[in-house]
Amino acid sequence: MARITGISTAVVQANFHWTYVRVYSDDDGGLYGTGECFLAPGLPGIIAEFEDILIGEDFANIERLVEKMRWAASGAGSTAGIVWNAITGIEAALWDLKGKYLGLPVWQLLGGKFRDDVRIYVDCHAAGALECLSPLLQPTPPSWRVETPPVDLSPEEVIKASAQRAAEMAERGYTAMKFDLDLPGTVFDSASGYTLTSKDIDWMVGLTAAIREAVGPDIDVAMDAHWRYRPNEILQVAKELEPMRLLWLEDPVPPHDEQSLAYLRQHTTTPIATGENLQLRQGFWRLIVNDLVDVVTPDLQKAGGLAEGRKIADMCAAANKPFAPHMIGSPLAMMASAHLSVTIPNFLVCEFHAHDVPFFHELAIGGTSEWFRHGRVTPGDRPGLGVELNESVGRQYRLPGTTWFDED
Repeated sequence: MARITGISTAVVQANFHWTYVRVYSDDDGGLYGTGECFLAPGLPGIIAEFEDILIGEDFANIERLVEKMRWAASGAGSTAGIVWNAITGIEAALWDLKGKYLGLPVWQLLGGKFRDDVRIYVDCHAAGALECLSPLLQPTPPSWRVETPPVDLSPEEVIKASAQRAAEMAERGYTAMKFDLDLPGTVFDSASGYTLTSKDIDWMVGLTAAIREAVGPDIDVAMDAHWRYRPNEILQVAKELEPMRLLWLEDPVPPHDEQSLAYLRQHTTTPIATGENLQLRQGFWRLIVNDLVDVVTPDLQKAGGLAEGRKIADMCAAANKPFAPHMIGSPLAMMASAHLSVTIPNFLVCEFHAHDVPFFHELAIGGTSEWFRHGRVTPGDRPGLGVELNESVGRQYRLPGTTWFDED
């Protein structure tokens, strides 16, 4: 096998900061692999710290290299945290590189297919507004955005616009979608949840009912609460939503609150989903074995890697739970998630969060028309992840003040 010769990064400013890592090899053909990380403050610098311990290593020994990075970062708290955002992106790049070297797609390296394509659900905003957030989830309109931001909608207008948006997405071909259930104007400023009034509960129920009415019974609808609420109050919502037969209610309580998850599971038939902020098998263990959730939703750009994701999926399968990846990234993250998703028996659906990013499809060389359609993604037979970034598009939309991989 060829050896690792270096690592570099790039960041595209889209609805989130899409952070890429590239691993280079000494193969005569100049092979490299590219992976994508979930956003985090200072992430390119964290990735760069791993370069010295990876140079000279055989890139084929992917899981051993992940363990090497884990132990090297143990003093920085590698049982969880943003160090895993970095390691996960590097791991994806290693799979891409190994697949190219062997001439095999990553799904083949991960064990082969249970299905040919991957069902995706579209994450929607009421009026198609492009939500752009920093690594600390602060609104930060990107430098390339020139259109006038949409006017803020009243709570009543949000309901109407959401129903219209849902109908539009169904007409485009999506068979599953997700909307934000949390109240308009709320921000991430409470670790212990928010108090809901009777009026708030009525608004949440009205929003969900309008969306369900707009798309009918054949479209799967999920609602996301973003960990904001206290258990008994969000339970009142979940009970009211039972007749609407949601795909799931996502993150209804703060992620550390296992007792509240258990309480909700015991008192409502509305399916509960969580997992995007957990990492590694150890992070999901109690969630699964204590039966705290109906649907497990890891983010495969920060959970620990594709191999780790497969092991989390196996834990879910042993507990008879579906696996539904969270995914807010670019075409590269979409395809990495799809490569894993075709290989597991208990896959349910994968998120797509970038419908309104104007250059999403251009960011892949040749566009995405060959493997992406509204509602489905099809990993092909090309070696590695099978998707290469369009360098000129990436440079055009890169985060101001950053370099594009190994450029000066």
